[in-house]
Amino acid sequence: MQVAQAANYRIVVEGVLDPVWLECFGGLEITEERQPGRPAITRLEGRPTDEAALQGVLDTLFMLGMRLILVERIEPCAMMMHPAR
Repeated sequence: MQVAQAANYRIVVEGVLDPVWLECFGGLEITEERQPGRPAITRLEGRPTDEAALQGVLDTLFMLGMRLILVERIEPCAMMMHPAR
């Protein structure tokens, strides 16, 4: 049986996370993007410890009523090519 290795993920949601919840996201880097006339966007990037941790992040975002825009598995070099804005 082969065990899946932890992977890097980018999660994008519409809206802004209340700072009270930031500790619930397991050390993921969180950035916000605001543009005039458009909804705020929050990006969470990093390496959850395992699939259960990733599911926990998604469950928390769902519980908070955040509109999910993107969940993407990314290579480490892709994270450096798209730095936080």
